[in-house]
Amino acid sequence: MTTGTTTSAATSAAAAHAAAPLLEVRDLKKHFPIYTGLFRKHTGDVKAVDGLSFDIGRTETVSLVGESGCGKTTAGRSILRLIEPTAGSAVYRGGDRAVDLFELSTGAMRERRRDLQIIFQDPFASLNPRIPVARAISEALEVHGILEGRDELDQKVAELMELVGLRPEYRNRYPHEFSGGQRQRIGIARALALKPKFIVCDEAVSALDVSIQAQVVNLLKDLQSEFDLSYLFIAHDLSVVKYISDRIAVMYLGRIVEIATAAELFENPSHPYTQALLSAVPRPEPRAKRERIILKGDVPSPIDPPSGCHFHTRCPVAKPECAQRYPDPVKLSETHSAACLLLE
Repeated sequence: MTTGTTTSAATSAAAAHAAAPLLEVRDLKKHFPIYTGLFRKHTGDVKAVDGLSFDIGRTETVSLVGESGCGKTTAGRSILRLIEPTAGSAVYRGGDRAVDLFELSTGAMRERRRDLQIIFQDPFASLNPRIPVARAISEALEVHGILEGRDELDQKVAELMELVGLRPEYRNRYPHEFSGGQRQRIGIARALALKPKFIVCDEAVSALDVSIQAQVVNLLKDLQSEFDLSYLFIAHDLSVVKYISDRIAVMYLGRIVEIATAAELFENPSHPYTQALLSAVPRPEPRAKRERIILKGDVPSPIDPPSGCHFHTRCPVAKPECAQRYPDPVKLSETHSAACLLLE
């Protein structure tokens, strides 16, 4: 990719953020308490997400990437309040006024869920095996009272199935009668039923074959263009992330260590952890050589994370001061920042 292309992508991303973002997450935390002993004494917390801040613009795709256990899925579900966050705010501007999702009552949040949907990682586990797919797709429409007549529901289900590439005559089949890719398309149809503005794609393609992944990712991009959707795309496959993302946020042990446009991140990774992740991405050119960065040791426990920069225990270029304090994000460009003492 040329420098001109990178500059153009960065400029476009900066322009998209000139307006108020659709979703503004600040200092999101989700700590799971640990209780031990006969009297269930609170002895600690699993700090799954420990201070996440980022924005998502309108019709933008922001990806969260990182090793398994870094808190990506917990962050996505906390934003939607599928699990209640411990602290922070998530200001959503998709309606007539901005609202903090974390401060809404149960009833108000239920109404707001029309705009906020999720596509789960395992399409089979997220579908009720006892009901046909037509019922799974139309259930949200019935719950929210958008369509009540059976004829209207049947017509809407047929439209949604066609939209995601499924034949409407299959609507009375059960989930086990579909392939993995078809089940994920059903999950996408269900997420689109209420005409949302924001969708969390929680590793939506990681359980699929490579060829099917490409089809589903292209489908998501087409739907985004058609319905002006915004995505929080959670994944660990950086090749897929590069293709679908406008911006990418790299997570390590519950925190974002680097965030940039997709082009900037792949051309100029600045945090040592990002550099290590990208060094492991397969390259299409067989003769192309890239120095592989092997991280030593295991990911520390989120129950008792290391002092200072959480990555210093595995960082190949760590200095003594890295264990003393956690670095503030350093702004490298209008759309690129990284939290590393070596950049200060």
